[in-house]
Amino acid sequence: METPATGGDASARSVAALLFMTSAMTTLDAYSTLNSSPWTSENFGADPEKAASCREYVKHSVAFSTVYAVASAAIAKNWWPIVGSAASNVYLIWLYERALARGAAAGTSGWAGK
Repeated sequence: METPATGGDASARSVAALLFMTSAMTTLDAYSTLNSSPWTSENFGADPEKAASCREYVKHSVAFSTVYAVASAAIAKNWWPIVGSAASNVYLIWLYERALARGAAAGTSGWAGK
């Protein structure tokens, strides 16, 4: 007989889906709490110090959300929290790097575009 941890029945799959969605949302929440937004990052992308600061907080967000996803996966004996967090982290790292690159290309280092 399969256990809930292996996803053998409909209710186990439902729990796995909830774990996946929750870990993805926790990752998004970590970025909201520890960083600002890609839009803000784009507006300061040409300032090397601010870009470095943004990248530092992205690293904090990745670490925070990964630790929680791994802990959740261990508690649930299910790998979906790690998958949800990893998917969100990959997307958000790409999004922030793109925003910083756009800001650097546009020469924006502050609200007035200076």
